[in-house]
Amino acid sequence: MAERLTEMYAVGTAVEIWLGEQIWLEGTVVAHQPPAVWVRTRDGRSWFVTNRRRIRKWDADER
Repeated sequence: MAERLTEMYAVGTAVEIWLGEQIWLEGTVVAHQPPAVWVRTRDGRSWFVTNRRRIRKWDADER
């Protein structure tokens, strides 16, 4: 069985979320609401992410 987003990304984890058109926004996981996570992006907006293909861990050292 696949890991749930709430198991993969702890609150406080730095992530990027995919908004399409090759746009990834940096943000932080701020809450869990199974089976998804809430992410607050740098511009202050909140996003409810349910699809594991639209979120990835963000590491400033890798960019």
